[in-house]
Amino acid sequence: MQHFWIVKGVLLGLGVFVVGALVYLVSKLWPIEANKATSINLLRSLTIWNPWFWVGLIAALTVGCLIAKRLSASA
Repeated sequence: MQHFWIVKGVLLGLGVFVVGALVYLVSKLWPIEANKATSINLLRSLTIWNPWFWVGLIAALTVGCLIAKRLSASA
């Protein structure tokens, strides 16, 4: 149970990343119109083809693990 902070940190980091990615996508695609189609290539270019998307994922996981480690050490 010593390394349970890793699981907590990864889950915290993923949660923060998912919320941030959704906010980013909505801000880029706003206003969403009823008769407007969004290309899958646009979504890919904003996410998996974007190097900053992956940098954000790694940063969120790192910060999540650091927070979990710090909180588990103080408890």
